[in-house]
Amino acid sequence: MRERIITGICLLAVVLPLVYFGGYWFMGLILFAAAVATWEMAAMHDTLTKVPMWIKILAIMATVGIAFSPTILLSWAILGSHSVFLWFLYALKKINIETGTFYTKTLIYIGLSFRALLEIRGHSLTLFIFLMAIVILTDSMAYFAGRFFGKHKLIPKISPKKTIEGAIGGWFAGAAFATWFGIRTELFTQMWVLMVLALFLPILSQIGDLVASAMKRQYDIKDFGKIFPGHGGVMDRVDSQLLAAVLIYVIILFGGV
Repeated sequence: MRERIITGICLLAVVLPLVYFGGYWFMGLILFAAAVATWEMAAMHDTLTKVPMWIKILAIMATVGIAFSPTILLSWAILGSHSVFLWFLYALKKINIETGTFYTKTLIYIGLSFRALLEIRGHSLTLFIFLMAIVILTDSMAYFAGRFFGKHKLIPKISPKKTIEGAIGGWFAGAAFATWFGIRTELFTQMWVLMVLALFLPILSQIGDLVASAMKRQYDIKDFGKIFPGHGGVMDRVDSQLLAAVLIYVIILFGGV
């Protein structure tokens, strides 16, 4: 526990200023996080099927390209090109079909999610705080609601400790905060946009956590990485934010913020 607390304090001391200042500081943070997250996913896959180092490096480059490309169309072009390349490797019997599918999914999951985080912070610090606060509050309240009121398991095969009561408590807290914060800051162009986000962001936050838990259970690993003592890897720290960030990014693209 002591190690976890010390690491958490150090993480906050580094991450919070980078988020606050934004610009190139935040871009550097996303560059590091996206690259490490892709490496962690590749390392996880290696526990079942080893792939050459150069394929992992190309995957990292593609992920960073998707996250940082100047337009969303170019992001999809990079994704499509890399996916075609993976299927070409499969045709040459350099990789199996499971590896090709896994790396394509990884590029979508990591590349587009980190692009979303980058775009959200680029839009405004307030919007980024909106996302992070909802995710943290949803996770915290789900824990406490589950601890004090949890009786029915949510998905025991994926996450044995999570309960339906905890999920409902987390959703309610996240939705209530989102509604209050959105109205208070007038972040969104129309009320229905705020209602959609209040309804679905806490749900997507919990789904993101469950998706990460399912992957770790499938590959029989405890954490995605060991870069942060007591906290695991980058993916262990951002799994709840990724899907929620994509929803906000879609709202930004359609002019709802």
